[in-house]
Amino acid sequence: MKSIHAAVFLLFLAPFLLVSAEASHNPYLFVSAENSQFNNHFSGSMVVEVIIRDPGLRDTDEGKGEPDVTLNGKTLRMVQATDGNWYAYFAHVDYAEAADDTVGLAGQGLDFGSICTPSQAQTDVGISFSDTDAVALNASDCSGTSSDVINVVRNERSPNTGISSIGQVGLNSANDWPFIQLFSFDDVKIQYNAAGGPQSVDLEYDEIPNITMSIDRDLYPRNADVFLTIKDFQLNQDPTDEDSWTFNIK
Repeated sequence: MKSIHAAVFLLFLAPFLLVSAEASHNPYLFVSAENSQFNNHFSGSMVVEVIIRDPGLRDTDEGKGEPDVTLNGKTLRMVQATDGNWYAYFAHVDYAEAADDTVGLAGQGLDFGSICTPSQAQTDVGISFSDTDAVALNASDCSGTSSDVINVVRNERSPNTGISSIGQVGLNSANDWPFIQLFSFDDVKIQYNAAGGPQSVDLEYDEIPNITMSIDRDLYPRNADVFLTIKDFQLNQDPTDEDSWTFNIK
Protein backbone atom coordinates (compact mmCIF):
# COMPACT_ATOMS: atom_id res chain seq x y z
CA MET A 1 0.00 0.00 0.00
CA LYS A 2 2.83 2.43 0.69
CA SER A 3 4.14 2.13 -2.85
CA ILE A 4 0.69 2.77 -4.31
CA HIS A 5 0.20 5.82 -2.12
CA ALA A 6 3.54 7.21 -3.28
CA ALA A 7 2.57 6.64 -6.90
CA VAL A 8 -0.73 8.41 -6.47
CA PHE A 9 1.03 11.33 -4.82
CA LEU A 10 3.33 11.67 -7.84
CA LEU A 11 0.43 11.50 -10.26
CA PHE A 12 -1.61 14.14 -8.50
CA LEU A 13 1.30 16.54 -8.71
CA ALA A 14 1.12 16.32 -12.49
CA PRO A 15 -1.37 18.72 -14.17
CA PHE A 16 -4.22 17.43 -16.29
CA LEU A 17 -6.39 19.08 -18.91
CA LEU A 18 -10.13 19.27 -19.43
CA VAL A 19 -11.82 19.48 -22.80
CA SER A 20 -13.89 22.61 -23.44
CA ALA A 21 -17.66 22.50 -23.78
CA GLU A 22 -19.55 21.34 -26.85
CA ALA A 23 -20.74 23.77 -29.49
CA SER A 24 -24.23 25.21 -29.14
CA HIS A 25 -27.08 23.94 -31.29
CA ASN A 26 -28.05 27.57 -32.00
CA PRO A 27 -26.64 28.83 -35.31
CA TYR A 28 -25.20 32.11 -33.97
CA LEU A 29 -25.05 31.65 -30.19
CA PHE A 30 -22.29 29.69 -28.41
CA VAL A 31 -22.18 29.29 -24.62
CA SER A 32 -19.20 27.45 -23.18
CA ALA A 33 -21.13 25.84 -20.29
CA GLU A 34 -23.59 24.17 -22.67
CA ASN A 35 -22.46 20.56 -22.43
CA SER A 36 -24.67 17.48 -22.71
CA GLN A 37 -22.21 15.30 -20.77
CA PHE A 38 -22.84 17.42 -17.65
CA ASN A 39 -26.45 18.36 -18.47
CA ASN A 40 -25.67 22.07 -18.97
CA HIS A 41 -24.60 22.41 -15.33
CA PHE A 42 -21.92 24.75 -14.07
CA SER A 43 -21.00 25.84 -10.56
CA GLY A 44 -18.66 27.73 -8.27
CA SER A 45 -16.44 30.39 -9.78
CA MET A 46 -16.45 28.97 -13.32
CA VAL A 47 -16.20 31.67 -15.98
CA VAL A 48 -18.62 31.22 -18.88
CA GLU A 49 -17.84 32.47 -22.38
CA VAL A 50 -20.63 33.71 -24.65
CA ILE A 51 -19.91 34.14 -28.38
CA ILE A 52 -22.14 35.61 -31.08
CA ARG A 53 -21.15 34.33 -34.53
CA ASP A 54 -23.65 36.23 -36.64
CA PRO A 55 -22.53 36.77 -40.26
CA GLY A 56 -24.54 40.00 -40.33
CA LEU A 57 -22.36 41.47 -37.56
CA ARG A 58 -18.92 40.14 -38.57
CA ASP A 59 -17.59 43.18 -40.45
CA THR A 60 -14.58 44.61 -38.63
CA ASP A 61 -14.02 47.65 -40.87
CA GLU A 62 -17.43 49.28 -40.61
CA GLY A 63 -19.71 50.11 -37.71
CA LYS A 64 -22.05 47.39 -36.47
CA GLY A 65 -24.51 47.55 -33.62
CA GLU A 66 -23.71 45.55 -30.49
CA PRO A 67 -25.76 42.32 -30.44
CA ASP A 68 -28.66 42.28 -27.98
CA VAL A 69 -27.70 39.55 -25.50
CA THR A 70 -29.22 39.07 -22.08
CA LEU A 71 -28.56 36.98 -18.97
CA ASN A 72 -31.88 36.33 -17.20
CA GLY A 73 -33.17 39.45 -18.93
CA LYS A 74 -30.23 41.62 -17.89
CA THR A 75 -27.94 43.15 -20.50
CA LEU A 76 -24.72 41.24 -21.13
CA ARG A 77 -22.20 43.57 -22.76
CA MET A 78 -20.50 42.15 -25.84
CA VAL A 79 -17.18 43.16 -27.45
CA GLN A 80 -16.22 42.50 -31.06
CA ALA A 81 -12.85 40.79 -31.57
CA THR A 82 -10.52 40.82 -34.54
CA ASP A 83 -12.14 37.64 -35.91
CA GLY A 84 -15.47 39.48 -36.29
CA ASN A 85 -17.22 37.51 -33.54
CA TRP A 86 -18.61 39.13 -30.38
CA TYR A 87 -17.54 37.94 -26.93
CA ALA A 88 -18.58 38.23 -23.29
CA TYR A 89 -17.49 36.54 -20.06
CA PHE A 90 -19.55 36.17 -16.90
CA ALA A 91 -19.45 34.44 -13.51
CA HIS A 92 -21.30 34.34 -10.20
CA VAL A 93 -20.38 37.40 -8.14
CA ASP A 94 -20.15 35.71 -4.73
CA TYR A 95 -18.04 32.77 -5.88
CA ALA A 96 -15.80 34.95 -8.03
CA GLU A 97 -15.04 37.10 -4.99
CA ALA A 98 -14.42 34.01 -2.84
CA ALA A 99 -12.09 32.52 -5.47
CA ASP A 100 -10.22 35.79 -5.85
CA ASP A 101 -9.66 35.86 -2.08
CA THR A 102 -7.65 32.60 -2.34
CA VAL A 103 -5.00 34.16 -4.61
CA GLY A 104 -1.49 34.27 -3.18
CA LEU A 105 0.61 35.71 -6.00
CA ALA A 106 -1.07 38.30 -8.20
CA GLY A 107 -1.88 37.09 -11.69
CA GLN A 108 -1.85 33.43 -10.69
CA GLY A 109 -4.39 30.87 -9.52
CA LEU A 110 -8.01 32.01 -9.51
CA ASP A 111 -7.15 35.68 -9.90
CA PHE A 112 -10.16 37.68 -11.11
CA GLY A 113 -8.10 40.87 -11.37
CA SER A 114 -9.84 43.79 -9.64
CA ILE A 115 -13.51 43.34 -8.74
CA CYS A 116 -15.19 46.75 -8.99
CA THR A 117 -18.64 48.27 -8.77
CA PRO A 118 -20.53 48.86 -12.03
CA SER A 119 -19.99 52.62 -11.79
CA GLN A 120 -16.25 52.22 -11.17
CA ALA A 121 -16.02 49.83 -14.11
CA GLN A 122 -17.89 52.24 -16.37
CA THR A 123 -15.47 55.04 -15.53
CA ASP A 124 -12.46 52.83 -16.18
CA VAL A 125 -13.67 50.90 -19.25
CA GLY A 126 -15.93 53.52 -20.85
CA ILE A 127 -19.18 51.56 -21.24
CA SER A 128 -22.17 51.02 -18.97
CA PHE A 129 -22.47 47.92 -16.77
CA SER A 130 -25.68 49.00 -15.03
CA ASP A 131 -27.23 45.50 -15.05
CA THR A 132 -24.28 43.77 -13.38
CA ASP A 133 -23.60 43.34 -9.66
CA ALA A 134 -19.86 43.90 -10.21
CA VAL A 135 -17.22 43.70 -12.92
CA ALA A 136 -13.80 42.03 -12.78
CA LEU A 137 -11.28 44.27 -14.54
CA ASN A 138 -8.01 43.25 -16.17
CA ALA A 139 -4.74 45.05 -15.37
CA SER A 140 -6.54 47.92 -13.68
CA ASP A 141 -7.77 48.57 -10.17
CA CYS A 142 -11.08 50.27 -9.47
CA SER A 143 -9.55 53.73 -9.74
CA GLY A 144 -8.09 53.15 -13.20
CA THR A 145 -4.45 52.58 -12.25
CA SER A 146 -2.35 49.54 -13.07
CA SER A 147 -3.08 46.36 -11.13
CA ASP A 148 -2.86 42.56 -11.35
CA VAL A 149 -4.23 40.75 -14.40
CA ILE A 150 -7.11 38.34 -14.75
CA ASN A 151 -5.84 34.74 -14.73
CA VAL A 152 -9.17 32.96 -15.23
CA VAL A 153 -9.44 34.21 -18.84
CA ARG A 154 -5.98 33.80 -20.36
CA ASN A 155 -6.49 33.22 -24.07
CA GLU A 156 -9.11 35.74 -25.11
CA ARG A 157 -9.37 37.15 -28.64
CA SER A 158 -8.00 40.66 -29.12
CA PRO A 159 -10.65 43.40 -29.44
CA ASN A 160 -11.26 44.96 -32.84
CA THR A 161 -9.30 48.19 -33.14
CA GLY A 162 -9.78 48.56 -36.91
CA ILE A 163 -12.30 51.35 -36.47
CA SER A 164 -12.44 54.32 -34.12
CA SER A 165 -14.74 52.58 -31.63
CA ILE A 166 -12.61 49.96 -29.84
CA GLY A 167 -14.42 46.63 -29.76
CA GLN A 168 -17.28 48.32 -31.68
CA VAL A 169 -18.63 49.46 -28.28
CA GLY A 170 -16.21 52.29 -27.40
CA LEU A 171 -13.79 50.85 -24.86
CA ASN A 172 -11.38 53.43 -23.49
CA SER A 173 -8.45 51.15 -24.34
CA ALA A 174 -7.77 47.73 -25.84
CA ASN A 175 -6.11 46.92 -22.51
CA ASP A 176 -9.53 47.08 -20.84
CA TRP A 177 -10.30 43.71 -22.41
CA PRO A 178 -11.07 41.14 -21.16
CA PHE A 179 -13.46 41.98 -18.35
CA ILE A 180 -15.78 39.56 -16.56
CA GLN A 181 -19.33 40.62 -15.79
CA LEU A 182 -20.47 39.33 -12.40
CA PHE A 183 -24.08 38.58 -11.52
CA SER A 184 -26.05 36.92 -8.74
CA PHE A 185 -28.18 34.05 -10.10
CA ASP A 186 -29.55 30.58 -9.50
CA ASP A 187 -30.14 29.20 -12.97
CA VAL A 188 -29.23 31.10 -16.12
CA LYS A 189 -30.86 31.80 -19.46
CA ILE A 190 -28.63 33.36 -22.10
CA GLN A 191 -30.65 34.82 -24.97
CA TYR A 192 -29.51 36.42 -28.20
CA ASN A 193 -32.32 38.52 -29.66
CA ALA A 194 -31.30 38.01 -33.26
CA ALA A 195 -33.08 39.63 -36.18
CA GLY A 196 -34.45 36.28 -37.36
CA GLY A 197 -35.77 35.30 -33.93
CA PRO A 198 -34.33 34.72 -30.44
CA GLN A 199 -31.76 32.03 -29.75
CA SER A 200 -31.25 30.87 -26.18
CA VAL A 201 -29.36 28.47 -23.93
CA ASP A 202 -30.56 27.39 -20.47
CA LEU A 203 -27.95 26.53 -17.84
CA GLU A 204 -28.29 24.97 -14.38
CA TYR A 205 -26.17 26.57 -11.67
CA ASP A 206 -25.92 23.63 -9.29
CA GLU A 207 -23.77 20.66 -8.32
CA ILE A 208 -22.38 19.16 -11.50
CA PRO A 209 -23.54 15.60 -12.29
CA ASN A 210 -21.61 12.75 -13.89
CA ILE A 211 -18.28 13.54 -12.20
CA THR A 212 -16.07 10.47 -12.49
CA MET A 213 -12.61 9.30 -11.48
CA SER A 214 -10.83 6.21 -12.80
CA ILE A 215 -7.38 4.61 -12.67
CA ASP A 216 -5.64 2.84 -15.52
CA ARG A 217 -5.46 -0.58 -13.86
CA ASP A 218 -6.34 -2.47 -10.68
CA LEU A 219 -2.93 -3.78 -9.58
CA TYR A 220 0.39 -1.93 -9.54
CA PRO A 221 3.96 -3.04 -8.88
CA ARG A 222 6.00 -1.16 -6.29
CA ASN A 223 6.96 2.42 -7.35
CA ALA A 224 4.71 2.31 -10.43
CA ASP A 225 3.08 5.41 -11.85
CA VAL A 226 -0.69 5.59 -11.44
CA PHE A 227 -2.60 7.29 -14.26
CA LEU A 228 -5.74 8.84 -12.88
CA THR A 229 -8.45 10.34 -15.11
CA ILE A 230 -10.80 12.88 -13.53
CA LYS A 231 -13.86 14.21 -15.38
CA ASP A 232 -15.14 17.22 -13.46
CA PHE A 233 -16.44 20.16 -15.49
CA GLN A 234 -16.06 22.56 -12.56
CA LEU A 235 -12.28 22.25 -12.89
CA ASN A 236 -12.62 23.98 -16.27
CA GLN A 237 -12.48 27.47 -14.75
CA ASP A 238 -11.10 29.23 -17.85
CA PRO A 239 -13.26 28.68 -20.97
CA THR A 240 -10.52 30.00 -23.27
CA ASP A 241 -7.62 27.76 -22.26
CA GLU A 242 -6.66 24.48 -20.62
CA ASP A 243 -6.59 24.55 -16.83
CA SER A 244 -3.74 22.95 -14.90
CA TRP A 245 -4.43 21.69 -11.39
CA THR A 246 -2.03 20.38 -8.75
CA PHE A 247 -3.22 18.17 -5.90
CA ASN A 248 -1.19 17.45 -2.79
CA ILE A 249 -2.15 14.10 -1.27
CA LYS A 250 -0.73 13.10 2.10
